[in-house]
Amino acid sequence: MSLKTRLHAHLFNTLENRKTALQLGRSQLSVDSTASGKGSAGDKHEVGIAMAQIEIEKLDQQIALAQQQLAVLQKLDPSTSLNQILMGALFEIDQQWYYCSVPFGQLELDQTTFFCLSPEAPLYKALKGKKEQESTLFNGRNWKINKIY
Repeated sequence: MSLKTRLHAHLFNTLENRKTALQLGRSQLSVDSTASGKGSAGDKHEVGIAMAQIEIEKLDQQIALAQQQLAVLQKLDPSTSLNQILMGALFEIDQQWYYCSVPFGQLELDQTTFFCLSPEAPLYKALKGKKEQESTLFNGRNWKINKIY
């Protein structure tokens, strides 16, 4: 399995695990808030229920984001080899690895750090369409593309 295919699978599994953990947290919070709402001690319980509802809404947003990111990843074919920086490209600049897929941030695989960028990321926009050995000036720095997968 190629590096890009393994990275893609690792990112997908990491997002799936995050989504599952968020869903479990949401379920537990929902159960806890329902149980605490059965008391009739007044305002204290109502405030607790309202705060739990806010936390549930935050978790719902995070779950929706994870689902959107998973949907984007499902549309990408990591076995496709690219010769320029486009969506789905894995590329290396100055011994730093970048994967244009979803905005995940850093991801570790085989003791190497990969930065997962979205197509909305300013760095991706500056590099889009560039080929190996081409460079661009971004944030006052010259970014030369060593390798694209």
